[in-house]
Amino acid sequence: MRRSLLVVVLLVVGLSACRVDTTVRIDVRDDGSGTVSARVVLDPAAVKAAEVGGAKLENAVRLGDLTAAGWRSSGWKRGKNGGAVLTISKGFARAEDAGAVVAELNGADGPLRAVRVTRTSSTFTTEWSFSGVGDLKDVKTGVGADPDLLARLSAERVDVAALDQQLLAQTRDAVRLHVTAVLPHESPQVFAVPPGTVVPMHTTSSETEMTRILLLIVGIASGVIAIGLLVAGELRYRRRRGARSPRAT
Repeated sequence: MRRSLLVVVLLVVGLSACRVDTTVRIDVRDDGSGTVSARVVLDPAAVKAAEVGGAKLENAVRLGDLTAAGWRSSGWKRGKNGGAVLTISKGFARAEDAGAVVAELNGADGPLRAVRVTRTSSTFTTEWSFSGVGDLKDVKTGVGADPDLLARLSAERVDVAALDQQLLAQTRDAVRLHVTAVLPHESPQVFAVPPGTVVPMHTTSSETEMTRILLLIVGIASGVIAIGLLVAGELRYRRRRGARSPRAT
C-alpha cells in the first residue's frame, strides 16, 4: 500500500475544523489467531473537507490499496446527518502477526506505535499479552512519505513543508483514537488516546489448563493405586507361602 488508511484520512480532512473518531480493535482467539478491525467515523465537516472542490469521499479516501492487501471493507456508509462511517478488518493466523497487520493500517507515520501481541504456552498455563503506544502528540501527516503526492504538489508549486505544518496544526485537535484489546479469558480493555497525548497500552491474560492438571492427578492417583495393589498382592502371597511351610515340615 502506498499510504495507510489512518494517514490518508488525516490528510484529506486536515484543513478543516472537523472531527475524526477512529476505533481500532484487536481480537485474539485461544489458538493465537484473530482479527484487526478499524471503524472510522467522519463528522459532516470532515466529509465536506474531503469533498472540497467537488470530489467524492469515495475518491478522496480510496480503499483499493487496503482491499488489495486482503482487508475486508464495508465501504463508506453515509449518515443522515451528513457524516460517514467506514469499517474494515483483516485476520491474522498467529498472535505474533497482529502487529504487522496493525502496521498496514497505521503506516510508519500513523498514531499507533510498536503494537505487539504474544501467546506463550507452558505445561499448564497459556498467557497472552498486548502492548503498544497510542501517539497523538507526535502524529505525522505522511505527506513526505508519498512520492506520488510529493510529485503532484511540486508540479503545482505547493510549499510542502508549509502544507505539512498546517495539516499538523489542524489534525492535532480533530482526531480521537480508541484502541480495544480483546484477549482470551479477559474482558475487553479500552485505551483512549486524547488529542495531543501519548498513552502506553498494555494488558495481559492467562488460562490454567485444568484438563491437563486433572489428567496428571488422575495419572498419579492411578499409579499410586496400582503400586498399592501390587504391594498388597505380594504381601498376601508371602503370608500364604509362610502359612503352608510349617504344615509341610
